[in-house]
Amino acid sequence: MKNSLGKTLLSKGLPLLANILTGGTAKPVFELIQSVTGFKFEDEKHMEQILHNRPDLIMKLKEFESNQKVELEKLALQEVTLQIEETKAYLSDKQSARNREAALTKATGHRDWLMMSLAIVIVLGFFGLIAVMIIGDNAIKTANNGPVNQLFGALVAGFSMVLSYFFGSSKSSADKDKTIANQNK
Repeated sequence: MKNSLGKTLLSKGLPLLANILTGGTAKPVFELIQSVTGFKFEDEKHMEQILHNRPDLIMKLKEFESNQKVELEKLALQEVTLQIEETKAYLSDKQSARNREAALTKATGHRDWLMMSLAIVIVLGFFGLIAVMIIGDNAIKTANNGPVNQLFGALVAGFSMVLSYFFGSSKSSADKDKTIANQNK
């Protein structure tokens, strides 16, 4: 939906509006385009059809974009800033978990047994469910079994997190934290 309208705006020479629209701020841009053109659109598809057939509305939008270029670029920059802030929060959360484990290991001399137990349960559950799906009866193998599919999806996500922690880029950070903790003893 947003991609199609974004491509239409881009093809009509409205890159800033297209960029903002596809960046997640679609509703305000939709309303903005309605106010600039003076045309009430039913939905995005209707807007796309009208813009395709009415070059006069495209000219109004081009004039608006030209006059409001700085403001539209600020909106696009705000979208990028929000994405950066989300990424920072995610990375900070990961670092906090690593710091917690390093502090616990330093204080007790042992790794967190709860984390290890949870990782083992997730890995065993993942492979157990795969085994049940392969050798189980037809009721479990059917594609329409929603609860089994949801469980499998959750286990796949957990399994990938366990793998990335123990063998991915997080592994090198955990090893580094362990080495630092050993050097401080």
